[in-house]
Amino acid sequence: MRRWLLSFAFFSAVSTAQEFHPSIPKAWDDSETAAFELPLAQADRSPRYLSAKEYYSMPVRPVYRTYPYYVPGKEPAGYWESLHQKEPEVVFDPAKLRTKEDWIRAGEFIFDTPLNFVPADGARAQYQANVRAVPMPATPQGIIPSWYYVIREKGFVEMGFGGCAECHIRVMADGTAIKGAQTNSPIAQIQAWRFTTQGTGSDAVQRRERKRARDFAPWAANQDNWDHLTLEEIVRRMSAMLPGVWEREGTSTKHPVKLPSLIGIGDVRYLDATGLSRNRNIGDLMRYAIVNQGMMSFAHYGDYYPKTEPVGGNTRYSDEQLYALALYLESLKPPPNPNPFDDDAKRGQAIFNRQGCAGCHPAPLYTNNKLTPAKGFTVPDALRKSDAILDICVGTDPGLALETRRGTGFYKVPSLRGVWMRGVFGHEGQAASLEEWLDPARLNLDYVPKGFHLAPGPIQGHEYGIKLSVADRKSLIAFLRTL
Repeated sequence: MRRWLLSFAFFSAVSTAQEFHPSIPKAWDDSETAAFELPLAQADRSPRYLSAKEYYSMPVRPVYRTYPYYVPGKEPAGYWESLHQKEPEVVFDPAKLRTKEDWIRAGEFIFDTPLNFVPADGARAQYQANVRAVPMPATPQGIIPSWYYVIREKGFVEMGFGGCAECHIRVMADGTAIKGAQTNSPIAQIQAWRFTTQGTGSDAVQRRERKRARDFAPWAANQDNWDHLTLEEIVRRMSAMLPGVWEREGTSTKHPVKLPSLIGIGDVRYLDATGLSRNRNIGDLMRYAIVNQGMMSFAHYGDYYPKTEPVGGNTRYSDEQLYALALYLESLKPPPNPNPFDDDAKRGQAIFNRQGCAGCHPAPLYTNNKLTPAKGFTVPDALRKSDAILDICVGTDPGLALETRRGTGFYKVPSLRGVWMRGVFGHEGQAASLEEWLDPARLNLDYVPKGFHLAPGPIQGHEYGIKLSVADRKSLIAFLRTL
């Protein structure tokens, strides 16, 4: 009897310990919202968002079960017909979440949830043609892991896009889909193809105007003349963006951004290439999701209001949904690294330390989590007191940091963890590989970058490591690929 009582007590203690009672912060709190982003380089143009009262008056997005989208020729027999027989199924219910693992799994539903929908019966043929014209990475089963079918009404199938998954799933060489990693989907080329096949005249004008609303920062220098910027030129620019590079809202086709990996996000102090969002706690990560999954569409920049189409419509996430998403993002782990820490990598580690790389990229995070000012930007004294500023300019192209609506005047020092599974380098993805990034030829005036570029010219700045011998650069790269 005593043994049974002891066993029961132990089991009860374990069961109770597994229960999870989260303390969920209010995500869109007016005072916290005002403090979680850095000011823009032109501070009086920093975004002004909806108030907490306005935000919480918006209806909450239901989270529906998603179904895989297959490349043409891989869809199982009867699959398309079966979707029309399925009932709508809401998959997020905080009342049913008991453990932290439950919350993390529920956060994955939020990660997968599309924000924009199109009727699949009408668009299916067009998107299949799109995939034939611009092939997308797929699993061995033929699943494109960032596109989904959704049933919000029985008998009415929709295609869903625009959630976290669209930019943050990478299909590895063996077909494994790694959630949270930098995408290798050709997002920009897909949209470029659509732009060239969706007619001309008033439709083309509307598409160009939508791009203007996403991109234009009229107060900044060197802006495009949108009265003369043609749709053909926009298509040329998008076609030049490699997988992993995208003109996300607030950047531009002139200065797109390398999409980040979200793996290890809990260790990162600043989010976005320009360090726009502080990441002080889980509440900041929740706010970052709000801004980038819809709220930016409602922002005013001084007296300028872009009037972009609301991502996800006039709906919002609940705080419970955001908390689950943040827990899921912080739980993401990288896949096993296939690169051995061999003699060449050990030699590269010694070179890494000898060259002083660890000054900005110290182990174990391989970033000092600081901001470095862009060329031409004067750091305000107030930010020196409140933020982690590295008072060294590394000389990279300042366009993203100074000429866009995400431009703070800074670039963050990125982590080198996981570089082995990234496809582009530089904040705009100007280099297509580590080899190119460390190649001294990239500084030549007539250089033609293998990554994003609109004209021949050097990939500027960050000259650390490029003066090494060929053998030393090879060893350094071997070490970096083990991180």
